[in-house]
Amino acid sequence: MQTYLIGTAAAAALVLSTPFQVLAQESDGLPDVNETRRVDVIIVTARQREEASRDVPFALTVLSEDILETHRVDDTFSLFRQAPGLSLTSFDDGRFAYFQLRGIGPLSQAIGPDDGSVVTYVDGVPQPVFASEFAYLDLERIEVLRGPQGTLYGRNSQGGAINITTRAPSDSFESRVRFEGGEQGFGLAQTSISGPLVGDRVGARLSFRASTVDGFIDNIAPGGGDLGDQTAYSGRGVITVEPESDDGLRITLSANADHRVSNPFYYVSRALSEPVVEIDPENEVERTAWGASARVEKPFSFAEFISITAVNGFENEQVTDDTDGLIYGPLFGMPASDFLAPLSFSDWREEETRFYQEFRLSSLAESDIGWAAGIVYFRSDLDVELDNRSTFSPVLNGDRDATQEIDSYAAYGEVTTPLFSPRLKGTAGFRYTRDEKTLDADFTGVGFPGSVDFFAEDSEANFDLLTGRVALTYEAAEHVNLYATVGRGAKSGGFPRLTLNAAFGIESPNYAESTSWTYEAGVKTRLLDGRARFELSSFYNDVEDEQLFVLDFVAFQFVPVNLDTRSFGIEAQGDVVLNRNWSLSGGLAWTDGEIREGDAFSGAAAGNPIPNVPALSTTMTFDYRGGPVPGSDVRLSPFMTLTHQYVGERTADVADSFDLDAYHNVDLRIGVAFGNVEGFVFARNLLDEKQEINGVLYGPGVEGASLGRERIVGLGLTTTFQ
Repeated sequence: MQTYLIGTAAAAALVLSTPFQVLAQESDGLPDVNETRRVDVIIVTARQREEASRDVPFALTVLSEDILETHRVDDTFSLFRQAPGLSLTSFDDGRFAYFQLRGIGPLSQAIGPDDGSVVTYVDGVPQPVFASEFAYLDLERIEVLRGPQGTLYGRNSQGGAINITTRAPSDSFESRVRFEGGEQGFGLAQTSISGPLVGDRVGARLSFRASTVDGFIDNIAPGGGDLGDQTAYSGRGVITVEPESDDGLRITLSANADHRVSNPFYYVSRALSEPVVEIDPENEVERTAWGASARVEKPFSFAEFISITAVNGFENEQVTDDTDGLIYGPLFGMPASDFLAPLSFSDWREEETRFYQEFRLSSLAESDIGWAAGIVYFRSDLDVELDNRSTFSPVLNGDRDATQEIDSYAAYGEVTTPLFSPRLKGTAGFRYTRDEKTLDADFTGVGFPGSVDFFAEDSEANFDLLTGRVALTYEAAEHVNLYATVGRGAKSGGFPRLTLNAAFGIESPNYAESTSWTYEAGVKTRLLDGRARFELSSFYNDVEDEQLFVLDFVAFQFVPVNLDTRSFGIEAQGDVVLNRNWSLSGGLAWTDGEIREGDAFSGAAAGNPIPNVPALSTTMTFDYRGGPVPGSDVRLSPFMTLTHQYVGERTADVADSFDLDAYHNVDLRIGVAFGNVEGFVFARNLLDEKQEINGVLYGPGVEGASLGRERIVGLGLTTTFQ
């Protein structure tokens, strides 16, 4: 299959390169276009140095500052709307969000603090898995890096990485303000201020956002309200210092915080005609994520030195009702009212503190040979306190206190050099990672039948991971690059963060590391005299021991399971300037993923599809930017952005128990700019479609689904001061 896939992609790329060469020289048939309008050359840092995205030997989706602004990419969920092939599992509570990319990622919920296959980086700093859902505030660029990124982005980026770059302080004073308000009590206020503090040597940037939205899922329990509401506050401060020595030294200090309070609903029964729940007490989550970093950059005659020192983490408090009567009633054949009394609940307290240190040397931008090498140390301390009460389950009774510690050491290097010709370049790189993990956990029973009075466990596990890639890039014609890449990915093993088996006096077994091989080939081109860009790629993933956490209903114990998977597919993306006012952009991903082996605990069978991975997902955006309105005394310029996302049908779990429905999402923003002010109308989920984000099977015929938000229509205003 790998040979067939790579061969097919290479043949397609060679065939396509011929018309691309012609199109690059001829632009007949395209409507008249303002000569200043072009598809910009995209500069990225996907390989830890600045270069054009077409020179990168793997597929990536880049969202520039302008796209982030016009498409309103404000958070994890709106990023998911812009990247075909990127699957998101989220409960909109700031905790349980994780990505799959090209079918690689956790097969259920994330098991532990390392169980994420698509790692989010902000200014070079990896973010916690259990706090990767945060406000995207004042960003310069987002790069969705597809395929294993373990060489340069390190631990656990087996499926890819999200590389986020925030905006740096500006050279002159500027300030931005944004207000939005709409249905369902939606409100947003955001401001940023930036400029020099001490000449051109010290600059600063300060950003803040506050937002709120009402719930949209009715809790029919007595005294219940609407669930799904959220209030969030986020801020970031950045200071850059360039000493007067004028030797190129640059120091960047930054700090950020993201605080949100929400009342999530998690799952609703798919058997109901209306999305409602019946829970008491109502779910409530309060989470604060934070971080601080120092980045030191110093150019030398032969390379650039970069040091990144960072601390980050999160604190979480949560209360949940574990037995929605509308789900557990049908599950046990009992009236829903039997589960209404607030007797079954979980009280969580969770905190993680992380330290990250990286030293890196990279080639200078003008070097013919590009390279990067470095060493990394990472430490995590995760403490989880979980108090459970239940009327029917020994697993959901008792008090737990578990501490996990991770020490990780890594060294890496990658080089790209011409081979025989400046048009042919080869890339080779590797990374060695050593993870040392410990678990120290206690359980105290509450006298429930079947559970022990007390149990303590003290375990450790070590993992040695080797990742890397080799690639070839060939410039077949001006603005036409062909590439082929083979990558080795890995995700560390570890311990489940919830020691549920302790109720039976049984230690929590660690889950194995996951490894993979990825084969990718593609073409990247710029054509139509710079007015269009098109990229096509194909891939094949062979994954060993993907991670899963399941309940053994026979022994009624939670056990980690590792299953082999494979996935292959085709991705395409591009954009084109249609005329002086209109542009079109979009992409698609077709993915075929399956589980390669069976498992009695989870119900997985060989040939079952990978959960939450649609066969087809697409995005498309029409963008209009008008000139001044004729006859107006004020320079009014209309604009419009219309975005469509399609997510196809996909299975809910490894047992292929049921399928989540396909859906369309349409967002619209239309308005007028006058000077530095923009006024607009916006709509999210314009068609008001029911959107099933992920699902779970509680028992035969009892299905639950997490839902996306209903339509919100509102008004907005932005202004810039300079």
